[in-house]
Amino acid sequence: MADGQDWEDRNRAAYGTVAWRRAVLTCGALVVWHTGYDNRTEPGPAGPRPGRPDAPDGAQFTSRWMPVVALLALAACRVAREADVLVDDVELSGLVGWVDGGYTGRLHQGPLETGERRGRTAEGWLDLVGDEKRRRRARQVLEDHLGAHGAEEGEPADTRGGTEPLPLTIGDRARAVRAAGIADLEPEWAGDVARARARLERLSADLSGGLWSPGPRHRAFAGILHGTLVATPDFPSLPASVPGPLWVQRVLRMPHITSTVRTLTDLPEFAMFGPQGDTADPLGNAVDAVAHQAAHSLAKPAADLEQLWAARPADQSVARWERAHLPPPVREQVLAVEELTHELATVLLAIANPGAEQ
Repeated sequence: MADGQDWEDRNRAAYGTVAWRRAVLTCGALVVWHTGYDNRTEPGPAGPRPGRPDAPDGAQFTSRWMPVVALLALAACRVAREADVLVDDVELSGLVGWVDGGYTGRLHQGPLETGERRGRTAEGWLDLVGDEKRRRRARQVLEDHLGAHGAEEGEPADTRGGTEPLPLTIGDRARAVRAAGIADLEPEWAGDVARARARLERLSADLSGGLWSPGPRHRAFAGILHGTLVATPDFPSLPASVPGPLWVQRVLRMPHITSTVRTLTDLPEFAMFGPQGDTADPLGNAVDAVAHQAAHSLAKPAADLEQLWAARPADQSVARWERAHLPPPVREQVLAVEELTHELATVLLAIANPGAEQ
């Protein structure tokens, strides 16, 4: 077993929080998907909207399913600690025997002095692990994810152009279900994209209809930002033999767009387009929605993927790495946000250089 503090420090460096907290967030995403509970930040005026008729309400999720999250998180921390890996790198299939199998009796044993024990007594852990219904629920969560992932991957013989899949980790699966959303509900990021597109369409209509005319600062701001939006993604750097841009570069480009807009609007000459500027400015509103809502929706996946890319074994093929860590739902999100940034770039060109499309 790895030294507890060193292992905890590496998790904190990777995720910005203790291992236990990261495990709760990751396993929570798995349980939310399994139950159909909608915990999105903007659930609507009627509260959470279940994706299935049997989805729990908030009280039911807290009383019945949060203990399942805790059980899965305990198992994830235990396995990660023993294997000396980060929490998200635990193989999903390997948790089954810990939550409801041959290793369950060991979950509460041994030193748990790091984040996973914080706030709970030894008796509390025994109560958590010893509930038979809870163990069955946790096992079912894992089995449902394994089944769904298998269906998404296709037949075992399907190698997607010669790339064999890597073992499914809880981090990869959580990233997939966060991007996909709950069945019968649109992903949370889709609302960010829709709101940004509405503002962009309003800007385009006002510009083309002569209802709004950009001034010199609008044109200067649009010209600088246009260059960022049309630049080819080139970070992180790739092996010499691999042509880009890769999916990982396309994801990491999105936080760069957000930070570029933030930097520009910190300048006095462009402050009017920032959060402290003119809230009625059509250009500022559209850019804000694209950069700080739509593009920002990829900030957390980008942070995870940057960390994973830095740890990629040198002898591992890029195609195999991307297949494991960028599941189809994440790619769909990237495509949707990219389409929006391309539309913004077109409008910015028209503002910065009238007649350029003539």
